[in-house]
Amino acid sequence: MKRFVLILLCLFFLVLDNTLMPFVGIKGCFPSLLFVFAILFSIVNGYYEAILIGSFSGIIQDIYFLNVFGINSITNLLLCLLAAYIGENILKHKKLVPVIFTLVITAVKYILVYILYRATNIKMNFDGIIIMPVYNMIIALLMYSWIYKISNKPYMKTEWKFNEK
Repeated sequence: MKRFVLILLCLFFLVLDNTLMPFVGIKGCFPSLLFVFAILFSIVNGYYEAILIGSFSGIIQDIYFLNVFGINSITNLLLCLLAAYIGENILKHKKLVPVIFTLVITAVKYILVYILYRATNIKMNFDGIIIMPVYNMIIALLMYSWIYKISNKPYMKTEWKFNEK
């Protein structure tokens, strides 16, 4: 059930990212609900979930943005692992630290994507380095309590049991 819920949530946030979020953009930059969800979920749930959600969210973003396949996949995976590492060392029921780290991790992603795009001669606006992290931080502030709450639901805690009879 957990995997199914995560897949549905990721697809839902991808659809919202590409339909509604461009309307709230400033200078062509708008928040990424899917990326914020992946980072916050990784902070709350640890390494294994970070690998799953980081790779899946990156792959579906890469499928939508066809410029260079793999940039979002690798950056989301690495940054979700970083978020899981951060999540091991913080109080998860407090909102401030995950929200601030969402700002920092978003800035790191934007810089990494900018560097990778420059290496492949794809133009990208560097002005978003200030706007996008602040936007994602605001979204994280609104989403964190909800993500923390659903992560502690019983259907999100149960694992697959293949060896039981």
